[in-house]
Amino acid sequence: MDIFRSMPTTEANPQLPLVLVSAVALIDTDGRILLAQRPAHKSMGGLWEFPGGKIESGESPEAALIRELQEELDINTSESCLAPLSFASHAYDDFHLLMMLFACRRWHGRPRPVEGGALKWVRPNQLRDYPMPPADIPLIPVLQDLL
Repeated sequence: MDIFRSMPTTEANPQLPLVLVSAVALIDTDGRILLAQRPAHKSMGGLWEFPGGKIESGESPEAALIRELQEELDINTSESCLAPLSFASHAYDDFHLLMMLFACRRWHGRPRPVEGGALKWVRPNQLRDYPMPPADIPLIPVLQDLL
């Protein structure tokens, strides 16, 4: 019996562009995770997400995340403070998202929402209380198991 034949598969639609994103679970000393609310004027505005953003051409996932944290939260961290944790793959209507999630416990500065929206420190068992984009939701159990 071929067990792989019975397993569900998700095939990427070749018509959809692939978007690579780096995201972070910033974890404070109390074990809370920082969520950022997407600004109302952006796609999926009002939803809560793990901070991060698109990886630009020629950029490593870590470099993209360090850049995005500076731009979006006005904090600084280094590659050595980013621990690869998990990833999510999700097909939206007009693109396929591959999001790499890193954990980070060390950074300089106090996070603030540079581009608007709001920030919230959330206990792992409360992450499901916040409406999130579909790609972020499968990462919740990973964080709950970690913390």
